[in-house]
Amino acid sequence: MRLVAAVIGFLLFTTSQVATAKPPVEAFGEALAVRNVELSETGRLVGFLNRFGETDHVVVYDFATGESRSLLALENVRARDLRFVGDKYLVVVASKLAELRSYRGRWEHSIAYSIDLESGKALPLLRGTERLYPAQEGLGRIVAVDDDGEHVYMPAFRGDQTNTPSYDVIKVNLRSGRGLASGDIPGQDNTHDWIVDGDGKVLAREDYDERNRLHEIRVYDGRRSNAIYSKQTDIPEVALTGVSASGDKLMLVGTGGSEFLSLYELDVNDGSISGPVLQRDDADIEGVVIDENRVVLGVQYSGMRPTYEMFDPEITSAIASVQEAIPNASVFLSSWSQDFSKLLFYVTGGLAPERYYVFDRTTAQFTQIAAARPEITEADVGEVMTIEYKSTDGLTIPAVVTWPTGVSEDAREGLPLVVLPHGGPESYDFVQFDWLAQYLANEGYLVLQPNFRGSAGLGSSFRLAGHGQWGRMMQEDIDAGARALATIGWADPERTCIVGWSYGGYAALAAGALNPTQYKCVASIAGVSDLIDMLEQDRKQFGPDSLVYTYWKQLIGDPATDKAAIEAISPYKLAQNFVAPVLLIHGDEDTVVPVRQSRRMENALKDAGKEVTYLKINGDDHSLVANESRVQALSALGSFLRQHIAP
Repeated sequence: MRLVAAVIGFLLFTTSQVATAKPPVEAFGEALAVRNVELSETGRLVGFLNRFGETDHVVVYDFATGESRSLLALENVRARDLRFVGDKYLVVVASKLAELRSYRGRWEHSIAYSIDLESGKALPLLRGTERLYPAQEGLGRIVAVDDDGEHVYMPAFRGDQTNTPSYDVIKVNLRSGRGLASGDIPGQDNTHDWIVDGDGKVLAREDYDERNRLHEIRVYDGRRSNAIYSKQTDIPEVALTGVSASGDKLMLVGTGGSEFLSLYELDVNDGSISGPVLQRDDADIEGVVIDENRVVLGVQYSGMRPTYEMFDPEITSAIASVQEAIPNASVFLSSWSQDFSKLLFYVTGGLAPERYYVFDRTTAQFTQIAAARPEITEADVGEVMTIEYKSTDGLTIPAVVTWPTGVSEDAREGLPLVVLPHGGPESYDFVQFDWLAQYLANEGYLVLQPNFRGSAGLGSSFRLAGHGQWGRMMQEDIDAGARALATIGWADPERTCIVGWSYGGYAALAAGALNPTQYKCVASIAGVSDLIDMLEQDRKQFGPDSLVYTYWKQLIGDPATDKAAIEAISPYKLAQNFVAPVLLIHGDEDTVVPVRQSRRMENALKDAGKEVTYLKINGDDHSLVANESRVQALSALGSFLRQHIAP
C-alpha cells in the first residue's frame, strides 16, 4: 500500500526531465506503469491499472483527498479493462489462457470482478449462474447499468457440451456477484449484441446467421421480438452501435453507399433508415462515444490524429480546444464525468511518451495526472511526422516516419532504415508513441510505418483495394516506401531491414520471399508464413460457413479455387527465394497466429540452407503482454539489427 502511494505521488503532475543516458530496453518493452485510466461518474475518483513487475494492481485515486488506494492485485492473470459503476463500484476484467475439459483447443478464459469502493471487497461476477459456457464465462462486457446502481446487465454464452450455447443477457448483482435468473434475457447461438436500458428493458438484439448469411436487428415488445432490419449478406454492411437519446432510434455505422463510414438512424417503429446524421467526406467513423447504457453522444473520426464530433457542440468545442493545446500529438477522449464537466484525455505522440490529462470545464483547469512511462523523458522521444508517397501504380500511400533520437535535422540523410508494416491488415498507423518504433529510434534507426492499401481509416475504396492483394500490390506499397525514402536521401538502401508483427510479420516474410534483394534482414514477430494452413485452421475452428472464414477468404482467396495463387504468396512455400537472414519471434500461447507458423517457417528456411534464428517465447500470447517477453523480443531484435545494419 505504501509503495503504491509513493509511486502514484511520483506519477501525478510529473514534469519533463533531462535525459542523461539512453533508456534501457525495459523502458520500452515493459508494460505501461499506468494504463486504462477512467473517471468515475462524479469525476471525483480516477481508477487505473498500476503495474509492478508482472502484477497489475487496481488503484483508485481521490481528487478530493489526494489519497490513493490499491484495491486488488491481479496475479497470474492479464488485466484487460476497468470501468466505474457510479462512484460505488469498480468492475475489472482479466483473462488467462486455459484448456477446458470437453472443449477443443485453448481459450482466453475471462473473468470480471466487482470491487466495492467503500469496503474494498472484490468478488467475481456471474458466479453461481447456471450453465455458463465455460470458454466464455465472465467475459466482463457490460451492456447496461441498472438505474439502482447495484446491478449491471452482462451478456454471456450459456450451454454445455450437450447444448449449443446461446448468447443471453444476465442481470448481475454487483454486491453479491450473482446472476439473477429472473433477469435472464434469452438470445440465440447467433446473437452478437444487445441494447438494454437502465430499467432492464431490452430495446434491441443483433443476430447474424452464418449458415444462411442473414443479418438481423430485432426490437422487443416485452419478450417478443420483431426484425426491423433484415439483409442477406456475406459480411454485415452495418453495425449496431447504440441508441439515440430519445430511445426511438437505433444508431448504425455503415457506408450507406458512400465512401466513408457514417452514422445512421434506424427507426424502431417502422425500420426506416435515415441519415447520415454524422459524417465526414474525408474520414471514417472509427468509434462512437456512448454513455453507460449505450446512448450515442458523438463519434470519433479516423485520421493521423483523432477528431471528434459530438451532438452537443459545446463538448465538441471543448475537446478541440484541448487538442489544440497539445500540438503534434494524438489526443483521445478517454473518459468523462456524467455531466461532462470533467474530461479525461489519453495523449500519445508529440514530445513525450503516453500521458493522461484531466480538463475541468468549469474552471478551465488543465492538469496532467499521470505519465505512463516515467523512465522515458522528452529527450528520449524520436520525432514523429507524417508523409505521403506514390506506389508503383500511382496510388498515394500515407505513412508515419519516426526519426532516430539524437540526430539533428541537418544530419538526417543516409540513415539506416527499418520498415515496420502494421498488423491487421485492416488497421492503420497514426501519430502516437509506438513503443516498438520508439525503441528502434532510440537504437539509431529511421522508422517507416506505411499505410498500404487494405488499411482501414482511409475510406472503403482504399480498404477494399487490398482484397486479394496480399503479397502483391499491398507488398509493393510497402517496398515502394523504402525506395521513396532512399530517393529522398533520408535512408540508406544498403542498410534497410523490414520488421513486422502479425500481418506485418507476414509482410516482412513476404518481402524476403518476393523481393529478396531489397532488404538486408527480415524479422517476423507472431507472423503468418503458410496462408493455406491459416485458412484451414480457421475453417476447422470456426466452420466453413463462419463469418471469420468468409472474411479471410475475401481478403486472401479461397483455397478450394485459388490454392496455387495463395501458395505463390506464402513465404513458407518460397523459402528457397530468401537472401536476407531471418529472425522469427513467437509466443507459444498465441491463439491468434499459432506458433507452428513460425516453427514451420524455421524448418523450411533451414531445409533450404538459409540463415534463420528462431526465438520461441514461452508462456505468452499474440501480443507478448508479459514484461519479460517484450524485453526478450526487443533484445533479440536489437541484436539482430545491429548485426546487419548497425547505425
